[in-house]
Amino acid sequence: MQLYVGGLPLDAGEDELAQLFSGFDTVESVEIARDFQSGRSKGFGIVRMTDDAEAEKAIAQLNSTLLGGQKVMVTRVPDTLPGEFAVRQWLTENAREILIKVGIREKQTVLDYGCGPGTFTLAAAGIVGEGGKVYALDVRPHALERIREKASGEKIENIETILLDTSGFATGLDDEIIDVVLLYDVFHDIRDKQGLLKELYRVLRPDGILSVFPMHVGTAVTLDIMNEYGLFSLSNRCGPEGHQAASEVLNFKKSPRE
Repeated sequence: MQLYVGGLPLDAGEDELAQLFSGFDTVESVEIARDFQSGRSKGFGIVRMTDDAEAEKAIAQLNSTLLGGQKVMVTRVPDTLPGEFAVRQWLTENAREILIKVGIREKQTVLDYGCGPGTFTLAAAGIVGEGGKVYALDVRPHALERIREKASGEKIENIETILLDTSGFATGLDDEIIDVVLLYDVFHDIRDKQGLLKELYRVLRPDGILSVFPMHVGTAVTLDIMNEYGLFSLSNRCGPEGHQAASEVLNFKKSPRE
């Protein structure tokens, strides 16, 4: 099991984090999340434990305890593959620049599928401008409400939210009206991946882009899935310069219909 430990003192390192968990014998590794350029701590870390029962005990015992005079938060998070947690941070912190690199342009229409807190929704809305539009889709009503509040506060008027019915993948959008689909840190939650890809294929324009960050799935497995279904072909990929990770941003184009 993988645990998120937040609220860490900024001067705390791996040794201090390991000491916090010293009462548990099944700790596999500890990692402090750090800024790529400065190397400074971001105030949280990841602890991997080999025994789920022990991990649950660690959560119960350590959540809200003090480290360096600060109360820490310990919660469970989905397992990550090597290096991809840092890539997610890179994506979040450089959203606008990365989306431009992906291919989002002024006056385009974008679908943020599984938009979550709206980091990429808001960044895309700024890029496409008043002449463009961004659809923010999620299964969680509160996530969409937060995006509407943020958009209102920043006077952004080119975002439309879509509440997804959990019984399927239907977006409710017309055929071939989307220029770019963002599928970031979502693929692992989808059981019927072929069903989802068929819907995204339907709404994308013939020259559209499907941009995927397959966290918890990995680049290699994602490419195998795409090759198996034959709906999309890899156009390019990107990640933090000089950083190796199991998952990176993969940009696909639609394969021609047979």
